[in-house]
Amino acid sequence: MLNNQRTFGIVLALVSAVSFALANTLAGVAYNGGSDPITVSTIRFILPGILVFLLLKSAGKPVLMGGRANVAGIALGLLTVIYNLALLSAINLLPVSIAILLFYLFPILTAFILALLGWGKLTPTMVISAFVAFFGLALALAVKFDELDKVGIIYGLISAIVFAIVCSLSNRVMRGQDSLQGTFYICGTATVTMIVISLAVGEFNLPTSTAGWAGFLASHIFYAAAIIGFYKSISMVGAAATSLFSNLEPIVVVGAGYVLLGQLISFWQMVGVAIVVCALIYASRSSSDDTVLEAAE
Repeated sequence: MLNNQRTFGIVLALVSAVSFALANTLAGVAYNGGSDPITVSTIRFILPGILVFLLLKSAGKPVLMGGRANVAGIALGLLTVIYNLALLSAINLLPVSIAILLFYLFPILTAFILALLGWGKLTPTMVISAFVAFFGLALALAVKFDELDKVGIIYGLISAIVFAIVCSLSNRVMRGQDSLQGTFYICGTATVTMIVISLAVGEFNLPTSTAGWAGFLASHIFYAAAIIGFYKSISMVGAAATSLFSNLEPIVVVGAGYVLLGQLISFWQMVGVAIVVCALIYASRSSSDDTVLEAAE
């Protein structure tokens, strides 16, 4: 039973990674069509919030959590606003593959934050897999820092750090709670916060072209699938394992960038892709004690 749950959790993590990749790449298409990071951030939490609400109601489950979980859920929503704005701003200033690479420091950061706080344990498999995967990502995405926008780099790093904090806290909040409840809190808090921010700065730019609208709408659909699957996966296999398997996202970004943005894939990028795939297979074949940073009971 536990084996089946772990397998399903890993599949969810991989599916959410693909969905995140498409959502973020298509956000770049929306920018080219006249939109901007604040507008995309304001809209992107509405659909998953509605879907989660309907799922909870149809299952006869309560929408609200109890006790301190309420505060934790709101805090996660506020942190989600920060990392989303930072990531979407990085995508606006950098090539999408580079922005995602910077963001993907978060699996390593998540593992070490959990260990530092005493909420989990670092294992050789986790450490080796994380660093090998990141090495493969660096090679696959052909980083050239001297040619990049420095502000964009800062945004990318901020998104990685804050999302690592979100994953670490989620590891505690989601265990013992229905993941859909936690996701509803995150989406609801983020939506309200982004509406306030959008009104305060007076910036809300919808796409002005057909391609921009296609990217805008598709980005939100994929994001809804991604965020629901991601937090469900955390509740099933833990934050560290979910973060590690989510390394598939940058690989999909390379392919999506080629299809949607005309970015060519070099030989060394393909080598990097192979390294990441091998790291993911190595991690998924290990026992749960070696691949999951278990929450301290």
